[in-house]
Parts: sequence; C-alpha cells; structure tokens
Amino acid sequence: MRPVMRGILLDVAPPLLAYYGLRAAGVSEYVALLTATVLAGIKVSYDAIKARRLDPFAGYLMLNFGLSLAVGLATSDARMLMVGNTLVGGIGAVVFLGSCFIGTPLTQIVAERVRVISGENPDPGEAEFKRRVNVSLSAMWGIGLLLGTLISLAIIFSLSVDVANGVNTVVSLAFTAVLMVVTVVMAKRARAKWDHLREQTSA
Repeated sequence: MRPVMRGILLDVAPPLLAYYGLRAAGVSEYVALLTATVLAGIKVSYDAIKARRLDPFAGYLMLNFGLSLAVGLATSDARMLMVGNTLVGGIGAVVFLGSCFIGTPLTQIVAERVRVISGENPDPGEAEFKRRVNVSLSAMWGIGLLLGTLISLAIIFSLSVDVANGVNTVVSLAFTAVLMVVTVVMAKRARAKWDHLREQTSA
C-alpha cells in the first residue's frame, strides 16, 4: 500500500497547492483550475514516460487528463470547468465497471504495476481465482466512484467555487481512503481463502 499511497499523494498535492497558491496570489478561479488540471496531466505523462510504456491504466489516466484539458479550453466558467472535470472523472467509474466484462479488471492492472515480481510460476487455478477477486474489486470501485461523482456534482452547485474545490478534494480523498481500506481487507481475505484452498488440494 505504501507505493500506492505515495502515488496518490503525488497526484493530489501539486494541483491542490497550485490552485490555492494561485488563488491567494489573486489569479482567477478559471486560470487556477486550468493550471491544476495541467499539473495533474504532467504527473500522468511523467509516469508513462518513466515506465516506457502506456499500459491500460496509464492510458485511462492520460484520457482523463486530455478530456479535462479539453473541458478547460472549451469553457471560461470556473464552475462549469469543475463540473466538466467531475464528469470526466466519472468516466473512471465506467472504466472500472467495463473492465469487469472486457479485458483485465482494472484493479488487477493497478496491482501488477506495483507488486514485486517473484518469478514463481502461479499455481493451477490461481489466475482464474485472481480474476474473480479483481472483478469484485473493480465493481466496488466503479460503484464507489459513480457515487462520489454524484456527491461532487451536488457540492459544486451548492457551494462557492473555492469552497467546493477544497471540499471536493476532501470528499474524494475520503472516498478513496475507504475504497482502499475495503480493498485491502478483501484482498487479505481472498489470499487467506486461496491459501486454504491450496492446502486442501495438496492434502
């Protein structure tokens, strides 16, 4: 979890600091939000270049940034920019849910980006077991992100832009933290279940 948490911090902190730093310097809400969006995209681009490949997860992040930038260029209204970025973020819910039926579940792709390769051959049936677990996890993340998107939209239209931006960040981090905790719990239970099944098979 440590590299995952570090990655989330690096994703969130620079755009947030840039936004409130520029607002404190008297820059307009629109320019501050657009700058924060660009900074978030730079981080995604750096990760893709560093890995020397654009895996499906990195591709999703790049698409997210590209659409956010397109929204920023299409409107000069700060509130609508936040709405557009929130809706773009909601695409993540669709991607997570879609990955349950097409290709590899997105949570499995994320896990494989940070796990240590042991070099050991997987046990028979392990790949299918992992897929079933990650289908459940991806579905959970998809539903959670969809709910978070709806809550963010309600916040944007209920508060001022500056307040909504900060509250949305807190809500987003809270949702992410809860989803990550549940993910860890489910992963540990799945590992224990797999170890039990393997012991029964070996006996």
